[in-house]
Amino acid sequence: MSDADTNDEMTIPPEIISGVSQMRQRAEMLAAEIGRMEIRKAAIITEITMLNDKSTAMLRQEADRLGIPAGAEWQVTPEGKVIVKEG
Repeated sequence: MSDADTNDEMTIPPEIISGVSQMRQRAEMLAAEIGRMEIRKAAIITEITMLNDKSTAMLRQEADRLGIPAGAEWQVTPEGKVIVKEG
């Protein structure tokens, strides 16, 4: 058997090459989608942080208005009643 014969036997059919190429393209598309999802996730986390910071600031203002000392534990009931925990 010559080298030319060996090379002819060692070819991959076009449909396999095409299938592999399609799978690689799909994998790249999925990886790009994950990247877009990570960017969206980061934006959502930023918004959550901002909302938490704003709500904390609002509660701090209310604690000051009500004369609750800094560092005191307190909570608000669903009706809006403030309960200061004795520590």
